[in-house]
Amino acid sequence: MPRTDENGRQLKALLDYLLDGEIDSKDLFDALGVSSSTYYRRIKETDYPNAEELRRVADRFDLSYPDLQVQFGLMSRQEVWNYVRAAESDQTGVSTLQPTNLAATTTVAGTRKLADLTPRLDAPPL
Repeated sequence: MPRTDENGRQLKALLDYLLDGEIDSKDLFDALGVSSSTYYRRIKETDYPNAEELRRVADRFDLSYPDLQVQFGLMSRQEVWNYVRAAESDQTGVSTLQPTNLAATTTVAGTRKLADLTPRLDAPPL
C-alpha cells in the first residue's frame, strides 16, 4: 500500500484536488522522469512517493515541496520550522569579499593581467 496524505489520498488524487482538475497519469510519470511501466510499478510500492519523487512533482506543478513532505508524513511541521530557523541563522554567517584595487592590475588597454588575477572566493569550482 503506497503512502497517503493526511486525508488518506494517494499522490495522484491529492494532485487532482490541488490542481483543480484531473491530471493525466502521463503528466505524473513525465514529472517523475520515469517510464509508464516504472510509474505503474512504483505506485504499488509502500515507499511511494519518496522525498525525491515529491520534489520532482513539486517542481513540475509549482507546488510547495515542504508542504508535500508534511502531507505525506516525511517531515513534521516542527521539522520544517526547525529547518527554516537553522537556514535563517546560517544566512548571518555569509562572508563578503573585500574590494580589490583594479587600477593596480589593469594594463594600458584596460584589461587585467592574467598573472595578477586571483580566484573568486564566492564562485563555485568548475
